Amino acid sequence: MFLKLKIFLKKSLLIFWVNAFIKVSLNSWRLKRLYRHYQSQAVRKGIKYNESEIVNQVRDRLVARGVQIKPLPRGKLRIFYVGSHYEQDVSGFLQALKNFGGEVIPLINDYNGYNPNRWVPVPRLGKLAIPQVGEDLLRQVKKAHQQKPLNVLIGQMWADMFHPDVLKNIQALGIPVINIMMDDTYVFHWSKYKGRRLGSVGLVGGLDLVLTTFSDACLWYAIEGCPAIYWPLASSPDFFYPRREKIYDVVFVGSNMGFREQLVKKILKAGIKIEAFGPGFPNGFIKAEKISEVFGKAKIVLGISYIGYNKDVMGLKLRDFDALMSGALCITTRNPDLLKLFEEGKEIECYDTIDECITKIRFYLANPDKLKAVAEAGLKKARENYTWEKNIEKALKFIGLID
Repeated sequence: MFLKLKIFLKKSLLIFWVNAFIKVSLNSWRLKRLYRHYQSQAVRKGIKYNESEIVNQVRDRLVARGVQIKPLPRGKLRIFYVGSHYEQDVSGFLQALKNFGGEVIPLINDYNGYNPNRWVPVPRLGKLAIPQVGEDLLRQVKKAHQQKPLNVLIGQMWADMFHPDVLKNIQALGIPVINIMMDDTYVFHWSKYKGRRLGSVGLVGGLDLVLTTFSDACLWYAIEGCPAIYWPLASSPDFFYPRREKIYDVVFVGSNMGFREQLVKKILKAGIKIEAFGPGFPNGFIKAEKISEVFGKAKIVLGISYIGYNKDVMGLKLRDFDALMSGALCITTRNPDLLKLFEEGKEIECYDTIDECITKIRFYLANPDKLKAVAEAGLKKARENYTWEKNIEKALKFIGLID
């Protein structure tokens, strides 16, 4: 019944856009309220965030639990990994993780699938912290730990899927728990449902370190009593790399929804050749290997940093880093967080409006030397600073797990 109603509402354009406007307005208001809340809490509690102090906080917490960390050489760790999106993880992240862990054991669900998402009802908020998910995680961790001690559990986990007590039980085995949070700009992950905190913050009691891609959230986690460090997204130079032949003028990969649909349609209407891949587009969904091939053969990869339909709220997107690593010119929405990492006009290009996007696409297609210069500079910066190898190394060294 719920899904039928949702489909009907999406078919009615007027109702759809009114609904989208309400969601956008609420999300913006809630995010501003979050900022005000944590700013006032920081002043009241006298908390200032300093990443250099987080190292000692993490290690002191482990010592207090009786966990003695002994650094090991690369490739000697046993890592248990809780993934959330198979195609995303096998596009370089898992391969990089295996360079540090001689053995990486993934959580497997009842369907012999890679992640716990198959257990979760739709909509996900139909239940909180589904018991079977936590029970299976704890059982699989205990089994792996008994066979040979695990050195760390790393995951992409949320409190609407796992209960913090499950992670506390894993910590009690002497296993440090690290959580990767890529969507902290999405206010849903800071909200409550039936009195329970959601997102990563709802797991705080069972986490030793949070790796967040939203720099402002580091202070928020500190106020919640959980060590966190800023961990920008990255890509893999072994998986994403330039191809010799560039056969696509412009490509976009992602679901056909909201602003994305408008953008692609207007680019096509402007007479620019663009190939869009993903659910809802004629080319359909493509797997990680195909995305790598498409990006590597593209002159320009189009990006959109908006969270949902909200143009006021943006986040770092994996596709931007993958595009840069593929040697394409990445043209994406003007995201302040991304522009702290890459220089606009020299390593990346940005737009605020569809017209600006079309103008820049036309300019660079008409000036291939300038396109090549920006693309090569972006590729160089990505390879030097934003690889999964470097990201994982930072996290493991931070907690003292590798030499």
